[in-house]
Amino acid sequence: MKHAFLAALSLALSACAGPLAKGPSVDLRLRHVVLYQNGLGYFERTGVMSGERLTLRFREREVDDVLKSMVVVEQNLGPNETPSTVSALLPRSGQASGPEEPTELELVFSPAARRPVSIAYAVPTAAWKATYRVILPAKGQKEKRALLQAWALISNIGDEDWSEVDVTLATGAPLSYASNLRAPAMLDRPELKGVYDGEGGALAPVLAERSPGPDIDRDGVLDHEDACPREPGSTSPQPDRHGCPHVVRVASSEVQILTAVPFDKGSDVIPPRARPLIEELARTLKSVPHLRAFEVEGHASSDEAGAADLAARRAAAVRAALLQLGVTAELVTRSRGAEVPLVAGDTEEARQRNRRVALRALDVGQAQAPSRGREAPAVTPEAMEKVPEGAASVDAVAGAFRYAIANPVTLPKKSSALITLINRPVAGADVLLFRPDPAAPASATHPFRAAQIENRSALGLQPGSVSIFSGGTFVGEGVLTRLLPGESATIPYAIDSSTEVRATSMTTDVPVRFVSLSRGALRVEDRYRRVTVYDVRPGRDVPETLLIRHERATGFEPQGLPGCTDATPDACLVEKKLAPGAPQKVVVEETRLSQREIPLVQADSERLSLYLKGSSLPAELRARLDRALALRRALDAANDELDPLRRRRAELIDRAAELRESLRTIERTPQAGKLRQTMLDRLAEVARQSEEIGAKITQRIEDVAMARAELDDTLRDLVIEGR
Repeated sequence: MKHAFLAALSLALSACAGPLAKGPSVDLRLRHVVLYQNGLGYFERTGVMSGERLTLRFREREVDDVLKSMVVVEQNLGPNETPSTVSALLPRSGQASGPEEPTELELVFSPAARRPVSIAYAVPTAAWKATYRVILPAKGQKEKRALLQAWALISNIGDEDWSEVDVTLATGAPLSYASNLRAPAMLDRPELKGVYDGEGGALAPVLAERSPGPDIDRDGVLDHEDACPREPGSTSPQPDRHGCPHVVRVASSEVQILTAVPFDKGSDVIPPRARPLIEELARTLKSVPHLRAFEVEGHASSDEAGAADLAARRAAAVRAALLQLGVTAELVTRSRGAEVPLVAGDTEEARQRNRRVALRALDVGQAQAPSRGREAPAVTPEAMEKVPEGAASVDAVAGAFRYAIANPVTLPKKSSALITLINRPVAGADVLLFRPDPAAPASATHPFRAAQIENRSALGLQPGSVSIFSGGTFVGEGVLTRLLPGESATIPYAIDSSTEVRATSMTTDVPVRFVSLSRGALRVEDRYRRVTVYDVRPGRDVPETLLIRHERATGFEPQGLPGCTDATPDACLVEKKLAPGAPQKVVVEETRLSQREIPLVQADSERLSLYLKGSSLPAELRARLDRALALRRALDAANDELDPLRRRRAELIDRAAELRESLRTIERTPQAGKLRQTMLDRLAEVARQSEEIGAKITQRIEDVAMARAELDDTLRDLVIEGR
């Protein structure tokens, strides 16, 4: 039996003497390389030791990373054998003339090892890069099936050729730090205090952080447990049925009844317990317009008399019930009698399951046939699917994905290679995405063309460039951010200038209710309503789906967003089906409730009435508040009259002053006697009107004072508790 032991590794600092070795021992070959995307590389070497010393050659800048990460494993040790103690003889830091200069690390095995040995270490190297190809399905294709290719660019920047090396590409970013282990370090020591105070520890259970996984179909079953992650279903004790629909499933050309309609023996009447199934079936048929005609098949069990006629009546009963519930598709009934049992056997349970009705699609909308006279495009999902994948396996380790390349890699030093990682069908479609982006000014009014893909696999996709192909040709390039299993991505690759989207928003506030009133301070609640209208003018050749990324206003909650998917606290993707050249309007409404405090004596009486209308108050309290509002309206009315009266009186005072000045001018002119009298009459009239208005002003001031005093008295002990 083979055994492997981690050798005890001790380090001794000394200057290496003798000539430089040309590289690692010829028996210690590079076998395995793990490349990370943050520029860290993990290297494994294996070979047979035949003595006590092994010389490794590194660059000066690599030595400290090797020292802190190296492990040495001896293999084939017997049960009574002890692994060697390994010491490392290494040059002091800075002895080499530069960081790229070669230096040696010599390992000394005590006792001498004469067996297979593996040595592994981590050093900085070139990060691997991801790049993708997405081949979109043909226009009009009912099954939204695209092809995703993932490629990796790897580089060998070292001074050694890679020959038949196993390569693994890892995602994530393992933490790594530059350190100088060889330089002596003298550290400050803390002052000795609190030695006998005991050790600190947990005062209560420290729980792990837990986050739920994605649930794309929002059926309450997380995707990693959901056997049908794209179809809303329900829980099931069977893992292969957990999260799957248990009643009705719609395939591309078939409606499957997963739970039989339970007819009683000899009866063609749909029992009450089957009504929920019929209602769900009707909702399903109305949601699939591409299925235009169905055959309703009636079945009977072998023990029922007149099976053919009974099966026909059952089919007719289901057809009538579906029509009653608004199904507009053509429904053709057919009797299968007892000829096609669902379950074989003579038990009552088997016979009960055979008393059923099934539906089968007869007419399915066909995709547009390719035009004649043109060679079929070569870059299609079906053609590219034949490309072999480069990743033999994908594992998740320490929160990262590791792609093991299927075949050993031979890569000369100072060179790079492009390797296929994955090549597989994915759910995908060509869509329009309206998401104004400062990097593309035209996107303020024109949507992006975008490739929408869904990662249903267990693979994690890393950031990288994406080349998009459609109709057999290259159509644009996008950028993929990290895409975890179960997530979807919408990748913009071009701007559709034939389609225009204009967005306008308006916010209004409406009084809702009184919240509380104390010492004349009134707390009220308002509803702010924000309506955003997107005017869409599609071009003549557009995808059938438009996605609008609607930015949610802070604090506002959406009110029935149309076709909203992928909602986040900041935004929501609103989905809209398009018809070429047909204008559309998408209306998004959001509301926010807000409370504020205002002095009742300063509030607008009409608005206060609206708050009162929306509030539920006891009759006595409401009557007192009504009186307070009436006083407030009287106060408003008196104040409204005061301003024009004061302006009019000021005008009369100015007019009187002008008349007096004119009289002084003509008082010594004998010929102006008649004019003087006229002006005196006018002055008297102005004085009379001014006195009259002054009396009104005095009265209104008294009215305001009385109304304010009564209002203050009414409010003094009027309290409305928070409601």
